[in-house]
Amino acid sequence: MNGIQLKRMDWVMFSAIALLIAMSAAFIYSAQFKSEDMVGSNWMKQLIFAGMGLGAYAVIVYFDYSNVARLSWWIYGGVVLMLLVVFLFPKVNGSHRWIPLPGFTLQPSELGKIAVAIGLAAFLGAPDRDMDEWKTFFGCAAIAGLPFLLIAAEPDLSTSLTLAPITLAIMLYAGVQRKLLLIGVAAVVLMAAGAMVWIKFETTPAIAALPKAERPAIVLPKMPFLEDYQKSRVKVFLTDGHDEGDQGWNKLQSQIAVGSGGLSGKGYLQGTQNILGFLPRTVAPTDFIFCVIAEETGFLGGALIIALYSVLLVRCMRVSLRSRDEFGRLMALGIGVMLFCHVFVNIAMTIGVLPITGLPLPLMSYGGSFMVSTMIALGLVQSVYQRRRIR
Repeated sequence: MNGIQLKRMDWVMFSAIALLIAMSAAFIYSAQFKSEDMVGSNWMKQLIFAGMGLGAYAVIVYFDYSNVARLSWWIYGGVVLMLLVVFLFPKVNGSHRWIPLPGFTLQPSELGKIAVAIGLAAFLGAPDRDMDEWKTFFGCAAIAGLPFLLIAAEPDLSTSLTLAPITLAIMLYAGVQRKLLLIGVAAVVLMAAGAMVWIKFETTPAIAALPKAERPAIVLPKMPFLEDYQKSRVKVFLTDGHDEGDQGWNKLQSQIAVGSGGLSGKGYLQGTQNILGFLPRTVAPTDFIFCVIAEETGFLGGALIIALYSVLLVRCMRVSLRSRDEFGRLMALGIGVMLFCHVFVNIAMTIGVLPITGLPLPLMSYGGSFMVSTMIALGLVQSVYQRRRIR
């Protein structure tokens, strides 16, 4: 049934969303407080993006999510088509990630994660689906694999990798054959470990220029599968002091910013790493917004942000458990895992626990496509909750 019933809304989830958006605007302003060409613009744009997202959120909540189930393959096919269309436009910053539209640019990879969650939920939620058949396993691999390859080819490896935990969680919950899942996970882990070892000992122009006697004991040939900047990020993570003037700079400055905040922070608009430009202003309001928050509000502010995300994730899992059907259950689970991946990876990279990636912080990092797509995903979860089974 279409419509919005206010009494059946998850107001706890919505309150967490509203608080995160408000804090996003405040700290995007702070991140560019001393930037003469940007101050007073991006934080307002973020509120406009949030308004667009809230509009999409309301529309999606209004319509019964069963309509999404019926249109799932049209949605999936449309997003795949957009992921192909990006290659028709010139590269921007070395990547085919955006479709230019009047007034803004669309990043289809953000919608790709939602499309995979919807596609897998529709596929595995079918009442006649046999979870023990090998065809079911490979069907799920194909649904996630096509967007994965297209997004990785842009290249946007960090976004494409988020499809793996989304797919794994949905398949595990649905009861897809465990043996094949275990083999698949083991293969991925071994490939990832092998790639990291190869990158760590890969030859470089500096190593090649050394006399043979001075070269490291282990030198592997150049890896052809990743871009140089992607490999450099892994080397920065694996080797202390590597490339501190370029790829290692962001990692070093983000750790300093987070650590210097102490318990209660330096105060709003008082973050020196950010204001003095040590943390580059090009990334401070986007991928490294958590550093700005942690420096200015300290451990307490960072803990508040994590608590708000925990509320969102717990509510997503609660919606999944209370869904009236398998499609809603699996879709809400996939969206919850998607949010968790973004939050965990983004915060972990700022404190040096994971390599630097391009994954933004949901509802906080500056960006139109990501804000709107996140609100669409949360609108789908709220739509499931609106029509939940009452106990």
